[in-house]
Amino acid sequence: MYKIFYEQRALIFPNIEEKELDLDVTSTQLESYEVEKIHNFLRQWLVVNLTEDVTIDGLSPEVLSAALVRTFRLAPAAGGVVLADGQFAAIERHGIPDLPKGHIEEGEDAATAALREVEEETGLTGLNIIRQLPTSWHCYLYEDEWRLKPTYWFLMNTSDPDHTSPQTDEDITEVTFLSEYDLEWFLKNTYRSIADTLGEELKTENGKWKTEN
Repeated sequence: MYKIFYEQRALIFPNIEEKELDLDVTSTQLESYEVEKIHNFLRQWLVVNLTEDVTIDGLSPEVLSAALVRTFRLAPAAGGVVLADGQFAAIERHGIPDLPKGHIEEGEDAATAALREVEEETGLTGLNIIRQLPTSWHCYLYEDEWRLKPTYWFLMNTSDPDHTSPQTDEDITEVTFLSEYDLEWFLKNTYRSIADTLGEELKTENGKWKTEN
């Protein structure tokens, strides 16, 4: 299942997996009737005032890939869930609990970008990647251009959790470590793209935060 989030709503493609998408498309693919139809639908979905999720079935990965390229500018990012002493690092930005993440720079791979961005936004050092987590996809309007951001998430740990420094020039006001008992609160108050993508991945049946399993 592939999902695109916009604010608190989602566009769901139940028969498509992220790994089936190929965003390196040709100009010929962009001009097909099927792609045009999905492109027009995406543009309408972005501007209408909906509160419910929308599910689209029976669409091929090739058509969806081309429609995404035609509709959005891709803005890939990477970030991390940092574990230490049974807790995880969260930030607060614009009053919303969040996870540290940022744009992947030219020439960077996702893992390198995730380590750099987490250190920049939290001040945490001694970071080490444990494993990759599912990717979240959300879209937003920036300077009259619709952008689609895949965020590549990594589970990490740190050897020095006692020293944090929020990146204030990125509007981060707080870095804090939350326990397993805070997880439900965090998932309820953070962005839906994070909660839906990482929530079940990072907790066990009894609600505890997963570590290296």
